[in-house]
Amino acid sequence: MKTKLYSLLVFALAGSQLFAQCGQRYKDMIFSNVTKTSDITYSTANSTTLKLDVYEPTGDTASMRPLIILAHGGSFISGSKTDDNVVVTLCNNYAKRGYVTASINYRLAANPLVMLDSSAAIQTVLKAISDGKSAIRFFRKDAATTNTYKINPDWIFAGGNSAGAVLFMHLIYLDSLGEAPPAFQTIINQNGGFDGNSGNDGYSAELSGVINLAGGLNMPEFIGPGNKPSFNAHGDADYTVPYNCANAQNGATPVRLCGLGALEPRYNMFSIPHVSIVYPGAGHVPWQSSAAKMTEVDTTSANFLYSLMCSSSTSIKEVFDLNGVKVFPNPANDVLNITFKDINRFEKVQLLDATGRLMNEQQVTSANISINRNGISSGIYFVRFVMNDGSAAVKKVVFE
Repeated sequence: MKTKLYSLLVFALAGSQLFAQCGQRYKDMIFSNVTKTSDITYSTANSTTLKLDVYEPTGDTASMRPLIILAHGGSFISGSKTDDNVVVTLCNNYAKRGYVTASINYRLAANPLVMLDSSAAIQTVLKAISDGKSAIRFFRKDAATTNTYKINPDWIFAGGNSAGAVLFMHLIYLDSLGEAPPAFQTIINQNGGFDGNSGNDGYSAELSGVINLAGGLNMPEFIGPGNKPSFNAHGDADYTVPYNCANAQNGATPVRLCGLGALEPRYNMFSIPHVSIVYPGAGHVPWQSSAAKMTEVDTTSANFLYSLMCSSSTSIKEVFDLNGVKVFPNPANDVLNITFKDINRFEKVQLLDATGRLMNEQQVTSANISINRNGISSGIYFVRFVMNDGSAAVKKVVFE
């Protein structure tokens, strides 16, 4: 069956963080063997011990390696870090390309019937997202302390297969509490707030991009200007995680999920760097049972991530990483505060509404800037940071 490939390759170039001389590393499997370290505890929060497995290229001497964290499928009721063959295969293959990779366990529903209740199902997914954030923070904490895994904390990708992709898609595209639907907000607040309560506090859970294999979002509108890159694969006859918008699990789970058919227009509308593979007539995770499709997903995603980190293309120079910049509170009521660790590379800050209309603009002459609401309506807005070299970065904010 013919595969349709949609691509929009707009690459993020973040100055000193760019792997400008990658060579074949991160693209080809240049290492023959992988060293796996099993059952590493990354969190003991919530009276739950959460573990992960780390895969590293055997004999690698590099000291600043990008990290890929992957989560298994199983409809949030089953599965583990070792029994999803897609996740295990990708962890091994990416490690052979020079990445550090990790397969994580996360909290699952107590029993399958939980997913038949909308509130309980949402709570289950949000707990898993909290665990995903903790796993990201675990590696940043390690990089800042013992440096056991020798990762580059500025280049962390995550994703997964089926439920694991749903987990990390929401983690990367649900940017703030105010952006979440009311039902989500209530449950988020009950489970430790937007950053979750799964431990490893004090470190960022930001990602450089996501690997979305048959995942989706509750609302396509979570995707907006300035969002991070994604690699996507989906069968257009998938009703477990619907290719378009519908209740999950063939309607059995009363929570809406929107797959690639609904997300692709948002990627294109906002020029989100992405590559998407659609398998016509295929159901859920067709690469799980097809070696040819698995190879295509593996190699195409590898090429995409390689281009993000290693391309010298400057067709659109967009900086996605805002290390050292804090925007708070988010959501905001009256005043939005912005602090800069280093103001030298910034020219100005703009506040745009959802249509791109300029609402406020200030020159960056101080490490602290405040944007007063001044009658701005409640809703989603975007803070655009314009750099001295002409590049820009965008962060989504909410006024309540």
